[in-house]
Amino acid sequence: MFGKVMSVVLGFLGISAFAKDEKGKSILLSTQEEQLKQKYGAVFVEAFKKDLAEFEKEGRNAEEAVTDEVRTELERERDSNATALAQARKSLKELDDKVKALKDEIAQKDAQIEKMTKEPVPDAGQQVDGGKSEMGNKFKPDMSLAHNRYLDAAFKGAAYSGNSTIETTELQKEFGKYVSSERIEILKGLMGTTESTKYMSTLVTDKTEVRAQQAAIDSVLQQFVPKWTPKGKSKFTPLTIKNYKCKINVPITPSDIMEDILGYLYDENLKPEDMPVVKYILYQLIFPKLDEEREIALAVGEFKETSATKDGDAATDANDVMDGYVTQLKKLKKANNEAITWLLDGEKLEDATLVDQIEKAVEEVKPLYKKKSMFIHADPDLVTRYGKAYRKKYPWLKNEDGEKIKVDFSKFSFVPLEGMRGTGVFFITPKENFKHLRSKDPQSAKVWMQGENYDVKIFAEWWEATGFWLAEAIFAYLPPAEEASVSSASDDGI
Repeated sequence: MFGKVMSVVLGFLGISAFAKDEKGKSILLSTQEEQLKQKYGAVFVEAFKKDLAEFEKEGRNAEEAVTDEVRTELERERDSNATALAQARKSLKELDDKVKALKDEIAQKDAQIEKMTKEPVPDAGQQVDGGKSEMGNKFKPDMSLAHNRYLDAAFKGAAYSGNSTIETTELQKEFGKYVSSERIEILKGLMGTTESTKYMSTLVTDKTEVRAQQAAIDSVLQQFVPKWTPKGKSKFTPLTIKNYKCKINVPITPSDIMEDILGYLYDENLKPEDMPVVKYILYQLIFPKLDEEREIALAVGEFKETSATKDGDAATDANDVMDGYVTQLKKLKKANNEAITWLLDGEKLEDATLVDQIEKAVEEVKPLYKKKSMFIHADPDLVTRYGKAYRKKYPWLKNEDGEKIKVDFSKFSFVPLEGMRGTGVFFITPKENFKHLRSKDPQSAKVWMQGENYDVKIFAEWWEATGFWLAEAIFAYLPPAEEASVSSASDDGI
């Protein structure tokens, strides 16, 4: 947040750096302070000066707060705001045109009604329609369907005299309408952000696999001689990220969950017409479990070819759908990929030396990346161990970062990822190197329902994967083989 404020202040003042006092600390000139007060007020200026001093306490320069990530995020917000403004103006114009058209139509209807009041009304009468508005087209359940009437009556405390058996053909019909009306929200539920994907950069593609094309230039500066002496050879090791097709096949007996749906309506104080049965099935039964399993599969999943050849065959395990990022690191280690920096190679992490080992690991990160603010993606158990070890070593210090513990004298902070729990693994890489693949065309994600006797089958298909872009930008620790095998045995209850 301070980086953004710093960038805005420097931009407003038209400077690239602040003046410094005799101690090398940044100061605001009186003219600059007055400019900021006129623009943002005295409260903002005092708060900014306090934050400025706090930021430079550890010997940092204020200008360091404006990182490449901050600039990129500000540019993205600027572009997003510009797009939103343009869209809002367009929508406002469209709304003005609709209001004008409705006013004209109402005037015509009023004139027609006025005329009709002065004429004898024939036996059949004449109906005047008031016109239809396109606003407010949110999905509303068909309250003529048996299951919706049953819920409505139960919710109001009335006895329902009709057939309480849910017709799967009616439910299938409503499901199709709901999916068509709420498609974007459903796709967000299917491929929504998990705990780990918010630390990745999303790559939209319809390819089954992708590879990096952008090179990292190692050096360009050299002494002048009046000859062509080329330098700056591109050096990088692109990694292949495979895309995987995923699906859900969930059978549900609607009649068995009617009481649960009714209980949910009471708990959430929702009327049946605001909470269709199909929405309950998707958002309360399917998506929460899907989010949990996606998070684990994205981390430790290992793709295995299915042996299913006909309907009814056993389904694959959730972790068999794709190679997760931890699995990929293990395979790269096994293949002796030397482009990756393997931190603390061969060392076992001990509680007594854990703080020193983590600091040593941070020092092994290449100088090019040490100036970047990056996360140490880690097993949550390891983050807890580090926090306790740090507190034991420095009991007089107070950790105010919570679980996002910052490693001293670095720009790296821990982020515990639940999918990595029990692995003992941690790795450091820029967000732009940590990829999450999804389909370029959201319409390619399919969601549908089939009715069969008293059951319904929910189907969904989409593409998803994770991986790394360049090997040189990965700094990873994998526990020694014997420690990993012991951890695995413990997880299996052995």
